Amino acid sequence: MLALVFLAALYGALHDQLSYGLGPDYFDCLKFSQFGLLDSDLAARWRVARVGLQAGAAAGLPLGLALLWLARGRPVGDRYLWRGSAAVLLGALGCAVLGLGLGWLALELGSVLRVPDCVQDRRGFLLAAWMHDGSYLGALLALLVFAWRNRLRR
Repeated sequence: MLALVFLAALYGALHDQLSYGLGPDYFDCLKFSQFGLLDSDLAARWRVARVGLQAGAAAGLPLGLALLWLARGRPVGDRYLWRGSAAVLLGALGCAVLGLGLGWLALELGSVLRVPDCVQDRRGFLLAAWMHDGSYLGALLALLVFAWRNRLRR
């Protein structure tokens, strides 16, 4: 279980490094204040990694607990957990890319979305936000599909 949370935290840190490259304002105007890192002496990239580690671990814990619950009574629980973790990771990654694409499309079509007043790069902020939302949604959807498929197999 601890390995699953670690994997989610690592994914979060790497994911946030990529999304920071797209839209630093997403972190400067939103995430750093959410995680209490506005006045930190750490360099921006280290603060981004910390946000990703914390958010990934926070998301990975309930996802891992759900996988443990789904694996109960299975003789091959470890294999089931790793397959479930891979499904969740791939779902998060796939929907992060999908969210990024949908965000880009929405911006190209002129969709007007509200952003905080401190945002200077509206486009980058929205792309990073869509990428983040897609990743969370993808992890949840992948968990639900994995559980549904494995319930049918029982």
